[in-house]
Amino acid sequence: MKSFKYSAIAAAVLVSSISQAEKLTLEEVVVTAQKRTESMQDVPVSVSALTGDDLSNTGFRDVGDIAAQVPSLMVTTNASPLNTSFRIRRIGNEGNIPTFEPDTALIIDGAFRSRSGLGLGDLVDVKSVEVLKGPQSTLYGKNAGAGVVSITTQGPTQDREGSVEASVGSDNLQAVKAAINVPVSDRLSTRLSVSATRRDPLVDNRNGEDFDNLDGKAVRGQLRFDATENLSARLILGHVKRNMNPMMGDTYSSPAQLALIQQAGGEIRNNNPEDRVVEQSDRTVFDQTASDGVLALEYNGEGFNLTSISSFEDYEADVRLNGVEQLPLNLVKFNDLQKGDSFSQEFRFASEDDATVTWLAGLFYFENTLARGDKGRPEFLLESDIEEYGDAVAEMVLGVPTPTDLPVLGVEGDRGDFYAVQDTSSLGIFGQATVPLSESVEFTAGLRYSYEEKDAKITQSNQTSVAGCVPPLNRNLICTLAPDGNNFADDDSWSAVTGNMNISYFMNDETMLYGLISKGFKAGGYSLQNGGATAEIRSFDEEDITNLELGWKTEVFDRRGRINGSIFHTEYEDFQNASYVGLVFAVNNAEKVTVDGIELDSTWLLSESLTMNLNLAYIDAKYDKYSGGQCFYGRTPDNALGQCDLSGDNLPYAPKLTGNVGLTWEQPLASGDLYARLDYRYMDKANYSSELDPRHEKSAYGVGNFRLGWRNASYDVSAWVKNVTDETYYAQIAPANVATAVDTAVGSSEGSFQTFVGEPQTFGATVRYFF
Repeated sequence: MKSFKYSAIAAAVLVSSISQAEKLTLEEVVVTAQKRTESMQDVPVSVSALTGDDLSNTGFRDVGDIAAQVPSLMVTTNASPLNTSFRIRRIGNEGNIPTFEPDTALIIDGAFRSRSGLGLGDLVDVKSVEVLKGPQSTLYGKNAGAGVVSITTQGPTQDREGSVEASVGSDNLQAVKAAINVPVSDRLSTRLSVSATRRDPLVDNRNGEDFDNLDGKAVRGQLRFDATENLSARLILGHVKRNMNPMMGDTYSSPAQLALIQQAGGEIRNNNPEDRVVEQSDRTVFDQTASDGVLALEYNGEGFNLTSISSFEDYEADVRLNGVEQLPLNLVKFNDLQKGDSFSQEFRFASEDDATVTWLAGLFYFENTLARGDKGRPEFLLESDIEEYGDAVAEMVLGVPTPTDLPVLGVEGDRGDFYAVQDTSSLGIFGQATVPLSESVEFTAGLRYSYEEKDAKITQSNQTSVAGCVPPLNRNLICTLAPDGNNFADDDSWSAVTGNMNISYFMNDETMLYGLISKGFKAGGYSLQNGGATAEIRSFDEEDITNLELGWKTEVFDRRGRINGSIFHTEYEDFQNASYVGLVFAVNNAEKVTVDGIELDSTWLLSESLTMNLNLAYIDAKYDKYSGGQCFYGRTPDNALGQCDLSGDNLPYAPKLTGNVGLTWEQPLASGDLYARLDYRYMDKANYSSELDPRHEKSAYGVGNFRLGWRNASYDVSAWVKNVTDETYYAQIAPANVATAVDTAVGSSEGSFQTFVGEPQTFGATVRYFF
């Protein structure tokens, strides 16, 4: 906290020097937050925008890097990069449930993406990123209850140009990006972008292959055809392939667990869950392929514009957790195959941007099929050490040695299978209009009708070699993970009318004030988790959202400073919540969640050579009422269902104060410019476990990045360091996959857990060539 205060004080001193600076003005930032091109300062929406120059200066690689520049955005990932989670204004959820949809909508080149993780990896040729904060349920609708992350890639132009970028770094980082733009004729132009990244693992496994490496490739091809002066088409086709050993949880084993491991023939020599050193029996493999396409058509008529955006995506992710127990034993394999395909279509009919009354009407359709499981192989398979480990558990429970090995947890070769499929279709009809009430006041109102239906089913079965799942030997892990015949099938639909009203007051050419009220909606659904969940608890209700906001956009010191901000109060009724309980998730609705906060985004031209970004977010996000929360280990449940009342508690992963300071310095040198970029991000204390275990509330921390380089029209050469001080920080802390359940069974005084920590210090160099 002190370091952030010092940074803020230093920033204030620098701001005071602006009045002495030369005559400079900030460049206009153009956004498409309201699905039309507008100056950011005229848009009555809380939006943070990063331009191509911003992304270049900060060394952008994927969406995870955006969070370092936007305090209201948090991005977390763990064992499966596909299951990445976005949180905006502290609202988000666990990402490891494929059928549990995110609260933040991801838009790439105008097209909705079904999974947040499809925006991770090597995004190619990114032109700009916009983060829309708060519910955006009128123009965007589906899954935009917390906000929107909108990414735009560089499209084809009539210029023959290109670039090549190569990076090397610590841990044997090797990365290449390239783009080439070729006009074919006056009406047809093409663009091709490629990238490839490799890096050695960052997590040391003393018992086998290491974890958390990178190995990905991406290609994106585009065509732009200007059929007439009024009609144009842009076709985008992309493909991504990744193969890696992803991050695995760094575990802490309870004293009881240490004794069980030793008796079963294993040994824990390092029980520190924060040092990126693990002792796990086998590796985890993540294979992903994803293809996507977008066809955007634009027609400019007399007084109106017509836009059509058609898109598809098709992906497959195979996550093979060969040592899901995370121990120096061979207990359980988990094969998690996920396949998905989606199609979306949006039509928009809009007035011209300079019309007196601006309006927009549209239709959105989306359909998705998700399948989880592989009918040709087991999802769960017990391994060679399961009998010895099970016997150790039996002896600890009984308190005496057993005369023979008891297959309490099963025997090698026992298998469990599940197969889950969910079909989703969604329809949205929306419209919005802005009417001038006077020369300085505008009124905006919008409505959206949303309809969504889902058809879900899961089948489970198992094969066990001793007494199956019949008492008293139903402690077999397979009986818990894939109960034979515990199947489920259901379908349902949800609909809602949502909208917004907004008043904008332009005090002068530099300052705009706005106030808005908006209603949001997120459809209900089903938890298609494996395990013993009953039909009654698999469904969860729709989520209703009310947002009140006051904001301002202003430029000061003759447009050498820009200060945008908002104050907001948001209520989520029946907030959809998920908690990890060890290999499965508990999903239900929190009766009410409230989010109150203030955000400040500012940019300052301190001198001809020095620019500063100073952004802050103070947000209080809490469960107003949540009677069905998950209990942390050792807490006595508050009801007969084994749940705990979390009413009044802060949400997990919800630091109150976050902020970032970025300084960019440029100075002419030789035939180009010498430049430096310094970024510092502060995160307040927070609890990083979904069950709010007091052990997992961690102190505030700060992470700094630095880049130094030289560039001209043809070259850009830089050296960089990320996490300069090698700070240890957390993405998630959760119960251990197998050990926590065993701790409960043997009556351990404390529970085992796993942590996912952020990247350590890395450094390297990058060379770019433009032609």
